[in-house]
Amino acid sequence: MFNGDLLGFVTPWNSHGYDVAKTFGAKFNYISPVWLQLVPTSQGTFQIRGGHDIDAGWVRDVRANSTIVRVVPRLIFEQWSIGHLRQVTSSEAELLHMVQVVVDFFRGEGLDGAVLEIWRQFGGQEKPRLQQVIKALSTGLKEAGMSTHLVIPPGVRPFPELFDKYDFQILQPYVERFIMMTYDLSSGINAEYGDRYSGMGNRTRIGLLLRPVIVLTYLLNV
Repeated sequence: MFNGDLLGFVTPWNSHGYDVAKTFGAKFNYISPVWLQLVPTSQGTFQIRGGHDIDAGWVRDVRANSTIVRVVPRLIFEQWSIGHLRQVTSSEAELLHMVQVVVDFFRGEGLDGAVLEIWRQFGGQEKPRLQQVIKALSTGLKEAGMSTHLVIPPGVRPFPELFDKYDFQILQPYVERFIMMTYDLSSGINAEYGDRYSGMGNRTRIGLLLRPVIVLTYLLNV
């Protein structure tokens, strides 16, 4: 019997997933509909697109079948360039504006948090700026009573350090669960990632969820 946390993604192009989430919602800790995109505009502001896909009735039905499940839609950063990232992290006012746009939207829709998909778009570049954005969003969501989850890439050769143990160390206080994309991951994941992140110190708890099969909460050096 699996005792870890379980997250399920639901996509608008596969309507069967909506029915599965309603029927088996009690078996999940998190349901993440793939609905939303955060897009920068030419005016230096930000828009959340995809709101037309939100089904408030379906959200109510999912919650009605479980007292523990939380609805945490994926928010993907679309049409972002290195320039956009540098601009938003160089202006406190612009960064706070971006956070407020996200928090106001998620709170207005009555959601429980967000699954952020931003890391892979930049291929391991500008890590301090990426961390700055994630920390700011996490802080804003937490203050509004919502959680933050982060999609991370696996260490696929020849780029094994796109996301490494130092990134874990920096972001772990801000991110409730890390979600690893495993579509192209080879076998031996437990040993490989146990070694890779083993230097993190005692009592460091990492919520590591594997996508598309979400299988474990990973305890390191405890």
